[in-house]
Amino acid sequence: MFEMFDFLWKKKERPVSGETPKPAGKASPQQGIAPGTQIHYDPNLVPSLIADHHMLVGIFGEVGNALKKKDSVLLKEQLSEFGNALRGHLLTENIKFYVYLQHSLEGDTENAAIMHDFRKEMQHIGKAVADFLHKYVGTTDWNDAAWQQFETDVTQIGKVLVKRIQTEENVLYSLYLPPGEYK
Repeated sequence: MFEMFDFLWKKKERPVSGETPKPAGKASPQQGIAPGTQIHYDPNLVPSLIADHHMLVGIFGEVGNALKKKDSVLLKEQLSEFGNALRGHLLTENIKFYVYLQHSLEGDTENAAIMHDFRKEMQHIGKAVADFLHKYVGTTDWNDAAWQQFETDVTQIGKVLVKRIQTEENVLYSLYLPPGEYK
């Protein structure tokens, strides 16, 4: 069931447009800042978000191990850890990534629309995952029916997360550029 995450462990080349961005070092007041914000371009942000994906997938794999063992205590621990890590990841994306892109893509309606659609979709996914986590962290009666329902639900959540991670890493994250590289 968790083989669906195998693609994440393969080394991937990040698409580069033109020259590889260099860390800005000390930025002047306008250099490296998204227009209309005080959010600086961070050359380590996308690699950090991708590292978060790897961590989340690892924790999700541990959820699968707890499911195989039918260990409800371990399962709840892993679900809580996954939820905390996911909330941290989403917070970073919302503040450092999406706000930066929103301001940086103001003159690029096509890419701004793509970013907006991704952000809106993630809000729906985040709510579905939060509901899933709340349901199962709060479950006290782990009978056979509950384990079967959990397996069905966790498989669905896993498929959604795999698709989302793939599209973020292959499409969305390529929109994150230093301010001078936008149209």
